[in-house]
Order: sequence, then C-alpha cells, then structure tokens
Amino acid sequence: MALQFSEHRKGEAHEREILSRRRLPSENAPGNFAVRIYALGRFTLLLRDSAAPVSRKLQYKPLELLKALIALGGRDVSVERLAHALWPDAEGDNALVAFDTTLHRLRRLLGVPGALILIGRKLTLSAQYCWVDCWAVERLMHSLDVSFKENRALEADVAALGEQIESLYHGMFLGSDTPTSWSLSLRERLRSRYLRYITSVGRFWEAAGQHAQAIELYRKGLETDNLMEHFYQQLMYCHLQLDQRAEALAVYYRCERVLSRLHGIRPSATTEALRVRAQTSG
Repeated sequence: MALQFSEHRKGEAHEREILSRRRLPSENAPGNFAVRIYALGRFTLLLRDSAAPVSRKLQYKPLELLKALIALGGRDVSVERLAHALWPDAEGDNALVAFDTTLHRLRRLLGVPGALILIGRKLTLSAQYCWVDCWAVERLMHSLDVSFKENRALEADVAALGEQIESLYHGMFLGSDTPTSWSLSLRERLRSRYLRYITSVGRFWEAAGQHAQAIELYRKGLETDNLMEHFYQQLMYCHLQLDQRAEALAVYYRCERVLSRLHGIRPSATTEALRVRAQTSG
C-alpha cells in the first residue's frame, strides 16, 4: 500500500512538472502539437501519428469527456464536475467509476503521455501537447484587445490577426452538436466574444477609411447573428461612404425583412435615417 502511495505521489510530481511547462512559443500554430482539436463549427480530433481524424462514432464517450473538459475550462476541472456532466443520472459512485474508465480510454486514444494531467482529482488538458482552436482564437482576440486599448494597433497587424481569427472561427462551439448544460456557457461566450471582435475591428477599419474591409467584416458578423441591427447600420453607413446607395438600400430591406419576420418589429430610427440618406443622396 505504501509503495502504491509513493508511486502515486511521484506520478503527481511528474504531472506538476509537465503543467509548469505547458506553453510553447508557437502556441497558435497547430502543426507544432501532437494533439489538435477543432471545436468551432464542428468537432475534429487530429493526432500527429494518424492521417485521418479520430472516429466520433467509435470513440463517442472518450470524446465527450474531451469536449466537456474543454467546455469547462480545460484546466483544473474537478473529476466530480466532469462525472456529473457526463453521467447525470448515475447512482452512487457509478459516475466516478465510469469517469475513471473513460479517462483511461481517452489517454489511450490520445497516445501522448502528459496530454491529460490528473492532480488531486482535478483534470487538465495540457497546452504543451494539445492545441485547441478555441484557445487559439481567444489568445488572438486578446492580443487585438490589448493593441486597441494601448492605442498601438497598426493596420498590418490588425489585418494579420483578423485573418488568423477568421480562419479558425467556423461557427459555434461544437457546431451542430445538440447543446448541453455543460457546453452552453462556452458556446455563448465565444459567440459573444466573436461578435465583439467584429464590432471593434469594423470600427477600426472605418476610422482608417478602409470601408470595403469593414463591409466584409460586418457581413461575417451577420452570418453569425442576423439579428444584430448594429451590423446592418454599419454596413449601410460603409456603403454610403463608398457612394453605393443601391447596396445600402439592399442592406436596409434585408434588415427590415429579418426583423419583421422574426420579431414583428420595424427597424430603428437610426436605420431608417440611413435609408432616407440612401434614397435622397445625390
């Protein structure tokens, strides 16, 4: 028994060492990682030693554990919380037993020692070995936020960061998966964060006089949420700045149809004022 305890303590010490070295210099480049996880707009797990994605059908429960771990923060997530999320109806210790079995299967599936770190009944997905698109997108957006806040954003840098963000953000967290109680929070947070990114970078391009670039961005915003009247307004404004009155009116009528059909309301006074400007500009 003492030997088993000693080995357990050595295992935890090893995992703490791994955790302390969790970041890589090129943390936004997925090719540097043994495990790559794409969870925005779809769920795909790619392993360095395999050319094909891991089958979701054959590895359903281990992949559900991986999804839940990411959804709940990915770091120091309690075993009890994960077990309850995945086996909410299990009685007694059955959920914890199922968790231990599923974690073993997930470790074997990933095939990377140190990818999953269990310390004190808290589980972490190692950022040293695992790349997750959600994490990469949030890092990139944070970099943009800092550059805007410190008033040091340059057009080339904003364009480069924006291109990386848009290449990764393919839709909501876990895409077409049926939302669960444990996935909703991250799903909504990332969606809201992406819409704020659209707004802040769109305003940046407007201030820089780059209205065509702002137009492309606001269109992507409406693809994410077609009820954001603010995006319709900014689209109309940018088209008018480019003397594209017909395009501005087309945006207005699209806005009117969407708001009327889904909410039975009229566009706001601001949107109507832009319509009048588009119709009367000469």
